Amino acid sequence: MPEEPQDKQKRPSVEAEFAGLVQNIDLYIRQKTDLYVQHFVLEPLDFILRQVIYLSVVAALMVVGTLAIAVGVILFISTLIPLWAALLACGIVILLAAGALAYTMFARRLVLKTPKTAENAG
Repeated sequence: MPEEPQDKQKRPSVEAEFAGLVQNIDLYIRQKTDLYVQHFVLEPLDFILRQVIYLSVVAALMVVGTLAIAVGVILFISTLIPLWAALLACGIVILLAAGALAYTMFARRLVLKTPKTAENAG
């Protein structure tokens, strides 16, 4: 008979089992929420912010480089034809180049890397 009280002491009560179950459910929900926020909020936001930073640096460098090249080409062409004609010709070429660049940048379809796109690709 002394064994029965020891068995009862080893097994947790129903309240303790329920409390453990609630803690496990809470932990599961927190982990799933964290994964959801990470995959569908933070990673796309990080991707977009990184692309904006790259785009701003590239745009600044392109503006400075284009301006330097444009001034050099205009001054070179102005030795052959009048300055106003050189300005017009270089302006048209620069506008065409900017249009082609804008078309290639914005014509691509943006696909963010999320778990669903990775599953569909594989």
